[in-house]
Amino acid sequence: MESSAQRSVWQIQRDVIYALLVREMKTRFGKWKLGYAWVLLEPALHIMVLVAVFSFLRGAHYPGVPTALFMLGGIAPFLFFSHCVHKSLTAVASNRGLFNYRQLRPFDAVLSRVFLEFAIYVATLVVLMGVFAWFGISTRFNNFLLLVVVNLLFFFFCLGLSLALCVVGEKFPELAKLIPLLVRPLYFMSGVFFSLEHIPGEYHAYLVWNPLLHVIELNREGLFANYSGMFGSLAYLGFASVSMLAFGLLCYRANWRDLVRSH
Repeated sequence: MESSAQRSVWQIQRDVIYALLVREMKTRFGKWKLGYAWVLLEPALHIMVLVAVFSFLRGAHYPGVPTALFMLGGIAPFLFFSHCVHKSLTAVASNRGLFNYRQLRPFDAVLSRVFLEFAIYVATLVVLMGVFAWFGISTRFNNFLLLVVVNLLFFFFCLGLSLALCVVGEKFPELAKLIPLLVRPLYFMSGVFFSLEHIPGEYHAYLVWNPLLHVIELNREGLFANYSGMFGSLAYLGFASVSMLAFGLLCYRANWRDLVRSH
């Protein structure tokens, strides 16, 4: 086995992230009898409820896109975002004992959690689309490259947000209790179960400030050839992602020693 002196910084970092990922997976799924099945059941239950509601109200939700797939295109990214928010607030407290090791820092704990949630999100999207296709619920695929770019930007946006929130979770615990409450209204403001085309034009100017709405609009545009996606802006999402990542890194850089020493 290679000693730590023979390994590069990147090799050590890789091993640290891998060990944290394994730990996170065991912590999240190890005690559940449903185990990894819950990863698929959670979005599937959301989709079933929304499909039942909107099918009862008006039949086809979006022309050319099956309602179940339309909902999946919004629910999967929203759950990734929501889980990142909740997991980042406790990332430092849950791993505090590990910070005695010189190679491990709070950044690694946050990165491993965001990466795990991102892997779950992508796997959920692929598997559920495959399941729906098996049952004959499918539509023509549109743009794989757009899908890759959008979700890479989304990953960096959530990483930056998570780094900022890990600081909030430790230094401002009272505020940290309010943040999950602020996420709930986003479920109704981010296009999870609607397209911006369904919303009166006078409200567009307010809703388009929400980066999550652009993620969902562009995600659906990449997934479905029949989806117009006229309201999603890749330039705005890129700006929001870079800005949030820079903000998160600055917050972390200014406070990481306090996070390691906090009790």
